[in-house]
Amino acid sequence: MHLRRSLYEGYKTAHNKLFSVKNTSDFQATGRLTPKEFVEAGDELIQKNPVWQWVGGPDHVQDYLPDDKKCLVYRGAPCAERAPVAQTDAPVETVDEDGFVVTEAPKAALPTTAVEEEKVLNWDDEDSASDDEDVVTTTPDSSSNLRVYDVYIVYDKYYETPRMYLVGYASDHVTPLTTDQMKQDVYCSNYGKTVTIDPHPVLSIPCISIHPCRHAETMCSLMCRMQQYYENEKGEEARRNPFIFPAHLALLLFLKFISTVLPTIQYDISSGFDLI
Repeated sequence: MHLRRSLYEGYKTAHNKLFSVKNTSDFQATGRLTPKEFVEAGDELIQKNPVWQWVGGPDHVQDYLPDDKKCLVYRGAPCAERAPVAQTDAPVETVDEDGFVVTEAPKAALPTTAVEEEKVLNWDDEDSASDDEDVVTTTPDSSSNLRVYDVYIVYDKYYETPRMYLVGYASDHVTPLTTDQMKQDVYCSNYGKTVTIDPHPVLSIPCISIHPCRHAETMCSLMCRMQQYYENEKGEEARRNPFIFPAHLALLLFLKFISTVLPTIQYDISSGFDLI
């Protein structure tokens, strides 16, 4: 399995070096983006949801993208529950028509983290002892299941689509999770198939990665459903004004469908944008 994966990754690397990037705009027909469209879609995502930010990188990494726009990041996406490991505990899972395992998981209420009450310094030595006694401190609940993830969206040159990477931390957003801990947040039916642990292409750190081999096909299928709904609703008007899905909204569409793959990590905040 590891040999097969190594050969596959080697082939992709060689392909990316030998072939130039996509420059034909045909997102609605193919579900694929050019690097220019990826940047425009990233700018649109940031405008609509400012929690997302661009991340820069060395000019030799993904040299077809601007130095200050190598990938997008949403820092601190909450993950309040571990993925079930026993079949009896697992929520309902289905395989959609595009081949993704879709899981319905409840949105858990996020625990609040207690903080130390601010201490006011008193320069009077006589009062310092009593002041210390008045300080009330609270400590975070060590039993809390809360973890946080930094969610990255990267342009994948080989598949010509967005690709998602997630880096996990403990609730302090400082202590990194091990790969085994990150696996606990992935449903068994997805891990090793649509979800793997891979190095980040810009940061070179281990991440949860959602494999993009069906991303273009899935987004194209979703746009076809939207078009059918639009034509059924508009009737004759749809002939005069045909359905066009703008490429600059591609990442909103991407986040909507990809959120079903890792439902325990709450990174889809694209309100007001629903799939048909």
